[in-house]
Amino acid sequence: MKRILFISPVRFEDLRQRHQGLAIELSKNNYEIYYINPLRSNGFYCKIIDSNYNNLKIVETKIPFKSVSHPFIQNIAVKLAFKLLKKKIHLNNDNSILWLAEPSCAEITNYNWARIVYDCCDLHGAFPNQNKKVWQHYESLITSKADQITISHPYLKEHLDKNIKTKCLLVPNASFFETENNHVPSSENKKIKLLSSGAHYEWVDLDWLEMLACLNDVELHIAGKGRGENFLHLISKNNVIFHGELDSNQLFQLMRKCDVGLIPFKNIDLIKGVDPVKAYDYAAIGLKIWAPDIESLHSNKYISSFITDTESAYKAIKGIKTDSCEKKHFQLVPTWSDRIQEILYHIQI
Repeated sequence: MKRILFISPVRFEDLRQRHQGLAIELSKNNYEIYYINPLRSNGFYCKIIDSNYNNLKIVETKIPFKSVSHPFIQNIAVKLAFKLLKKKIHLNNDNSILWLAEPSCAEITNYNWARIVYDCCDLHGAFPNQNKKVWQHYESLITSKADQITISHPYLKEHLDKNIKTKCLLVPNASFFETENNHVPSSENKKIKLLSSGAHYEWVDLDWLEMLACLNDVELHIAGKGRGENFLHLISKNNVIFHGELDSNQLFQLMRKCDVGLIPFKNIDLIKGVDPVKAYDYAAIGLKIWAPDIESLHSNKYISSFITDTESAYKAIKGIKTDSCEKKHFQLVPTWSDRIQEILYHIQI
């Protein structure tokens, strides 16, 4: 069984994203996965935690310090973490595969590995408060060392050198749910239930969500994290129901009760390279999908309506009510199992 050191930018127990989906499916395909949660500071230990999946273990690592904004310091921190990992999990990196999705751990590519895969699903350096040059430095090191680069969106390779682009494989996101063929939309007598799930941070258009919350005959459901005064103002509105953070089963049950899934992104550089996982989950459940009218989202085949104002929102609502008594037509949505088969077919790992 081949061993993969899977370095992720998100904790395994957090909101399910691309990284958890790929790690789980790799473990199902006879790979021994050590899923490395993001490094934490103010400590010095390495702990292995069993998961609910065969062949997949979660690794919690603490180091004395880290500083992702300062590559020299961060490189030392990553070297310390690597020593801990090597000892704790008896790692023979010469015979192990490195699956790297966290650019700030770029230093780890300087060790010998059987194969290095860089999985890129974000425009690094474009997040709020990130130093673009620092993240480009990390990514430049990784892409030069990687044997294969998987990307979730075509835009993510536009800034890469021509020789690096030849190593890129487009692997879009997927759904955590099988296509749901028995979802029942609301009838004309019920409020239309809108759902926005995920992290409601600086890249989310809270004004757009508030506009939807003020519509007649709708309920806006918010699931996940959020921050800032505007977010607190939004969830305090009468037509808004805030569910907080939900586990995957709770979120699935909430989705099945709703009519519309929302992709409430702002029109910023970060979004140009985003392939929203939630769009796949919404589509698999059978929800209509609305988004602001952002050019970079026009290529997303799952979005059914681009909402610019109350007029276009009411037009979309009318369409939902008209369709409520008709047979629901579902399109087959790829799952993470499908995606991992694409990867295993094209990448020698």
